[in-house]
Amino acid sequence: MSTDAHAEARTVLANWLAQHSVAPDSWTPEALEGWRVSQVDEWLMFTPPGSANLLFLVANGNVFSFAPSELSLADAVVAARGRESTR
Repeated sequence: MSTDAHAEARTVLANWLAQHSVAPDSWTPEALEGWRVSQVDEWLMFTPPGSANLLFLVANGNVFSFAPSELSLADAVVAARGRESTR
């Protein structure tokens, strides 16, 4: 996937995090540059640095957050696809 796609997904996630945060100004695409990004099927998965229990799947302008301690990656992808299809 291109770096443009990563940048676009990073912007989508930053906007989503700002909408769901008590400190929205701290969530910018630049603030997420240190996050690990990996391809999971059609999704980009963003993993915050350190030990976090919340991961984010981003595709087609949609964000799906999940806790890997509560939901496997395979189940999260299925759930994210289901949520995306209902929009």
